[in-house]
Amino acid sequence: MRGLDVAYDKVQVLFGVDLDVPRGQITALLGTNGAGKSTLLRSVGGVAPVTAGTIRLGGVDLGALAPHEIPRQGIAQMPGGQGVFPSLTVDENLRVAAWLVRDQKDEVAERTADVRRRFPILESRAGDQAGDLSGGQQQQLALAMALLARPALLLVDELSLGLAPVVVEQLLEELRALRDDGTTIVIVEQSVNVALTVADHAFFMEKGEVRFSGDAADLLEQPDLVRSVYLQGARDALAGGTHASVPSAPAPAPAEADGPAVEVDGLAVSFGGIVAVDHVGFSVAPGEVVGLIGPNGAGKTTVFDLISGFTRASAGKVVLLGHDLTRAPASARARAGLGRSFQDARLFSGLTVAETIAVALERWIQVADPISEACRLPAVQLTEAAVRERVEELIDQFGLGAFHDKRLGELSTGARRMVDLACVVAHQPSVVLLDEPSSGIAQREAEALGPLLLGLRDRLGAALLVIEHDISLISSIADRLVALDQGAVVASGAPADVLDHPEVVASYLGTGGAALNRTASIPGGAR
Repeated sequence: MRGLDVAYDKVQVLFGVDLDVPRGQITALLGTNGAGKSTLLRSVGGVAPVTAGTIRLGGVDLGALAPHEIPRQGIAQMPGGQGVFPSLTVDENLRVAAWLVRDQKDEVAERTADVRRRFPILESRAGDQAGDLSGGQQQQLALAMALLARPALLLVDELSLGLAPVVVEQLLEELRALRDDGTTIVIVEQSVNVALTVADHAFFMEKGEVRFSGDAADLLEQPDLVRSVYLQGARDALAGGTHASVPSAPAPAPAEADGPAVEVDGLAVSFGGIVAVDHVGFSVAPGEVVGLIGPNGAGKTTVFDLISGFTRASAGKVVLLGHDLTRAPASARARAGLGRSFQDARLFSGLTVAETIAVALERWIQVADPISEACRLPAVQLTEAAVRERVEELIDQFGLGAFHDKRLGELSTGARRMVDLACVVAHQPSVVLLDEPSSGIAQREAEALGPLLLGLRDRLGAALLVIEHDISLISSIADRLVALDQGAVVASGAPADVLDHPEVVASYLGTGGAALNRTASIPGGAR
């Protein structure tokens, strides 16, 4: 790449990027959230709006090719978090991904068999829609689809996104094997720990520019680069700051002091004959942090869907703050004090950041009838002013000022995660379900996330139930862990005891140090 500029509409994302990827090596592309890493990969694939500069592969000018012509040059890309067709089955996704050799049936069969050997879950879920897979299973499918092209240059965006430690360890071994066979690989990875276990060379980007280029290990000697950008201020604000007063909505009667904040008993649900959750039961006390761990497809997110009302349970009950909400819709559970985040930061892509956070404050708006709104009564104006003030405060706390008027669909994965957490704080729930809060954010942001979540608990007085694959993070904040496998609870108790449980180690943890400790302190003083 030489002098590469990329701009979406009038917003420039990359500024004169010069970059050389060494042949036959693994190159890690690291950087702050929103630095332009994913945009850089999309530029290579011909799907980003390049406004200046050149991209060459050997003697081929990729800028002169249409996007569908670029894969024929030996380039394959795995998009981060959105690399599959959710309405197609696993087998249909693999058939689509083999389009380069679709006229060679024997070759298609051989390559498909090869990726199934690499990722056995694709065999057992062959007839299931990709959208029904867990986030980690979709990541495995997306990488398998890229490998069907047998690329000379493989571009991988967000390698470890949503993956259990044992799967991350497996994928790192796959990447090393591909490199040893001559494949050139570029990975965008938020965890510096994970990246440096596999990369030969590294680039670090910030604000659309390359700030470092060299041996991966040398990046550790750049403490000014590898740092938290977004969350430090939010953590400090939650620890002791004040916030604007937003009118409070009536809340349900509180539970008994010694009663659980949320209790689930015998929850069960099946999809197409497959048991997703098998009579799961546990409770979370007020102010307690409980981690929910387990391999991809264990049923963790489905448990969240059952608790929050997005999926109707076939058996069992959900009790929130002493109220049985088993048959209540999701909206009623939210009004009762249940907050929820999603693994993919599911937000309103057409709204701006400020508008999205304002929507999250809806629970606390007392005057919302259309007549008062139409007449612009004083109570309405006062409420709107308080909402605006609170929105501005949250944007400042979470370091989102640069994105204030940007639509959510324009933000990076990490920036959307920040907005998602800001919305949780705005909602002020009594019980918070957090689905992989570190997913998609840079390692230094994830390191600041632990104290932030504890500050969130203390500020709101809320109980937290957290799904998280970053073992160093979840074990540092959780009072207890609940481990699931194949939809059932296999272990529950103190973090150290659960992490030593033989079934948990075998099915979930594996032995890979970097995969287990994605946000542990990096040697060499980079912290």
